[in-house]
Amino acid sequence: MSMNNTNYSNTAIVILAHSDYESLELSLAVHAKFLPYHIDGKRVKIYILQNGRYSYDCERTLMVAKRYRDLFPKDIEVIEDIPPQEPYFAIRKLLNSERFCDIDHIIKLDDDVFPLTKNWAENLWSCFQQSKLKYPSELAYVTSLVNNNPWGFKKTIELMNLEEEYFSEVAREHLVGSSPTNSLSPYRINPPEKISTGGHGTIWRYAYIARWLHEKTTLHPKEFIQSTVGKGYEEIFSKERYSINCMLFEKDLWFKIFDGDTNDEGMFQKYCIRNNLKIIADLEVPMCHLFFYTQRFENKDLLPIFRNFYSKWLDLPFPIALNEDRIVELEARLRHLEKKNLSRIDQIKVDISYDLKNRVKKRLSRHPLLYKTVKYIYKRLK
Repeated sequence: MSMNNTNYSNTAIVILAHSDYESLELSLAVHAKFLPYHIDGKRVKIYILQNGRYSYDCERTLMVAKRYRDLFPKDIEVIEDIPPQEPYFAIRKLLNSERFCDIDHIIKLDDDVFPLTKNWAENLWSCFQQSKLKYPSELAYVTSLVNNNPWGFKKTIELMNLEEEYFSEVAREHLVGSSPTNSLSPYRINPPEKISTGGHGTIWRYAYIARWLHEKTTLHPKEFIQSTVGKGYEEIFSKERYSINCMLFEKDLWFKIFDGDTNDEGMFQKYCIRNNLKIIADLEVPMCHLFFYTQRFENKDLLPIFRNFYSKWLDLPFPIALNEDRIVELEARLRHLEKKNLSRIDQIKVDISYDLKNRVKKRLSRHPLLYKTVKYIYKRLK
């Protein structure tokens, strides 16, 4: 499908997918409730870039993406012809492709992030336009209010009047930072009364805090939405690493940040520091982020709870999940592994056959007359 259509916006939504198919289908279900999206009266398309292949979870993720594409063929396109690679380079290849020749702005979303309001894309676009007018050469990008996000966590509990409960019942001494050697995000031990808002901040590695927050926000979307009404925009401290679950930016910026690294968040941080750029959050665009990878295993039991809740809240004419039967899922996973192992065995057989044939041929070549006789018999039998 081509974007060369005057009915489509020059802004595209890009979702990078890998292997978390259950989170992706929940995110896409929420998008499905609000589609089609429009900016300035033109339709905005979602591109799902599949950046993992061949494992069962990656192939299941691709199945989910294609299912929702088939349900919304005018609004969703699946990209599977870009080889899996570091996320920054996969996205760069997509942005540099002919598909995106008419695209000038990108809304990048994580595959386990979803909006709670229908007009979120238009509102985020308005935030970008107004911020660009105010900071014509200083704006890096704009973002939304994401609950399970180091910066968004602090702001969310502030807006929802949850600070007292958090500090009295949930907070504890905790580790923040990515490593002892990372000068931009070194290890620190925070006291309970401090919330770190930068990358690898307070909520990042603590699944139990994310669980508490989900119970207050993700499972109470109306209250979360209500708490953001009329809150306007707020600048994020850009010298600190921001966990980018959602961002709207000029397409060219993706190429400008490259400094030889492979981590886009880290490169954005360094680029903002070097150029003294600003990040603006639209507090009236609430979003839910399910898991950081540090939280996923511990909190994965929340997925069926989320799915059941949103099945009722969204009230879609089709089920959120491609399949919810664990037995069927396990059978499919075993079948996938079986097929994969059989293909490996077949390849081993081919390798052994080829090796054996070459060894026999080499030995016979030492006896020319015998070699010609065997070759003649082999041809007749063949």
